[in-house]
Amino acid sequence: MEFKDKMEQLIAELNNYNYHYYTLDQPLVSDKEYDALYDELVALEQETSVTLPDSPTQRVGGEILKGFAPHRHQAPLWSLDKAQNIEQLRTWHERVIRLVNDYNTKNPDNTLPSPCYALELKFDGLTLNLTYQDGRLVQASTRGNGTVGEGILSQVKTIKSVPLTIPYADGTIEVQGEGIMNLSVLENYNKTAAEPLKNARNAAAGALRNLSPKVTAERKLNAYFYNVGYSDDITFNDHKEMMNFLRENRLKVNPYIFYFEQFDDVMEQLADIEKGRSDLDYLIDGAVVKVTDFRIREALGYTDKFPRWAVAYKFEAEETTTVLQSVTWNVGRTGKITPLARVEPVDLAGVTVQNCTLNNIGDIERKNLKFALGSRVFIRRSNDVIPEILGKVTEEQDGEEILYPEECPSCGFPLEQRGAHLFCNNKTGCKPQIVARITHFASRDAMDIETFSDKTAIQSSMS
Repeated sequence: MEFKDKMEQLIAELNNYNYHYYTLDQPLVSDKEYDALYDELVALEQETSVTLPDSPTQRVGGEILKGFAPHRHQAPLWSLDKAQNIEQLRTWHERVIRLVNDYNTKNPDNTLPSPCYALELKFDGLTLNLTYQDGRLVQASTRGNGTVGEGILSQVKTIKSVPLTIPYADGTIEVQGEGIMNLSVLENYNKTAAEPLKNARNAAAGALRNLSPKVTAERKLNAYFYNVGYSDDITFNDHKEMMNFLRENRLKVNPYIFYFEQFDDVMEQLADIEKGRSDLDYLIDGAVVKVTDFRIREALGYTDKFPRWAVAYKFEAEETTTVLQSVTWNVGRTGKITPLARVEPVDLAGVTVQNCTLNNIGDIERKNLKFALGSRVFIRRSNDVIPEILGKVTEEQDGEEILYPEECPSCGFPLEQRGAHLFCNNKTGCKPQIVARITHFASRDAMDIETFSDKTAIQSSMS
């Protein structure tokens, strides 16, 4: 079967290019070259009515499913105990040391080593459990209750960083990871979406639990993997060895994994992660600390719910909900009128938030906020800038209407709408515009007049 040999050759090439592009972020060919090979494979499949199991054409999404079938995991998917602050984290560490010492006292001829630690990011997405049999992806499921989840194989196949086949072909393994939507992908999606997505976590979870795999494919999801939960016979000595196994089998492992011998170093790195979380292109809501040695893990064991050898350290939330109370309109240097939302005060990422940005009237319409006054909205804070409203919590237009101004809120001049923006064209008679232009003229980016202040600009505009 000559056509099958050709198919296998094309599939091997395309899957290798996918792996380098989506998992390693190291493209080997141009998009044009990839598309030509992909089109050749599609044509061959249409001509022969044959599609091989690991063909990348399966990733585009198929027919709408009738429902999700339950999947019983080969091994439990445990929850993680949580540390809400540094004191609780130290308490967890002290418990680990005490349990190791107790074990060594009882087993002097088979003592455990001193604990070392792995520190990983805690992704804010949807947990995935993938099942590979003899190297082929045969099932993917949600976590569910930890014992039984929902089968979402068709949806997960659309994630191009998930390999349909892996080199390890000696029986069955289950690997766990997180399905996510990158923030840059979410931003690009919302630019053209008829119904913008409110946040990356809900976007990923909603896509993976959507009965139409084509919808999942449109979201362009990503996935990172961090655990081998079950294997017929493969074993590991420590966490680093297990991570290397995942990488060798083309499963995407996040680069932000840190290994420490001293727990104080863990605490220091945690602070760095929290400080830099806003620079990441995906949501995290904390970090996970794990004992690396698998003998220690076995000795520490589990409670009814959690492994004793791991703990999740929760960061301050960067997304939350609150009530949209009012909207005011501000005049900028160019005459652009920008809406500013006043919300019910809420703590977010360690700061009390009362004001949120709304870019323009197009932003209000796109986020379903036209009738949102007095209703609950999602807000997000990042990069230490003023938070933004992501959208309404519910789809109903059950709030009061946000009225768009027809006249400049400062000078009363009729406003002009240009696209999604409102403008005041009274360049010489609108005080906020004049003050802002004078301030900009004296700023570091222009004339760099050091002693010039906003107060000086206001006085100058009055003279």
